[in-house]
Amino acid sequence: MKNLKENLNCRLAKLKETYGTSRIGTVHATYDELVEVLGQPHDRTSMGEWESADNKIRVEWAFVINNDKKLIFTIYDYKSRYDLSQIKQWSLGGRSDEVKEYLKEILLIE
Repeated sequence: MKNLKENLNCRLAKLKETYGTSRIGTVHATYDELVEVLGQPHDRTSMGEWESADNKIRVEWAFVINNDKKLIFTIYDYKSRYDLSQIKQWSLGGRSDEVKEYLKEILLIE
């Protein structure tokens, strides 16, 4: 996996920008690999803006590519109860398969 910041023009997404995204694929990586490439995720278990209302997500990364609000992606642990260090398949969220094309060279996506 390559460093995201070196290979894509992206920025952190605001929570409201992620509204309307849904699962479009799977990312194959460990938690540590994702942290290395994407930085620290949002903690969806703690109170605050990113808190998961239904407790189905514990951590989530969210980015906007090329400052294009259509090219938003999220990576998250939907309904997983494994320790984060044990997860090797993560849900990829977005609004279109176009996002997958941007990310294929950088992340292990199916």
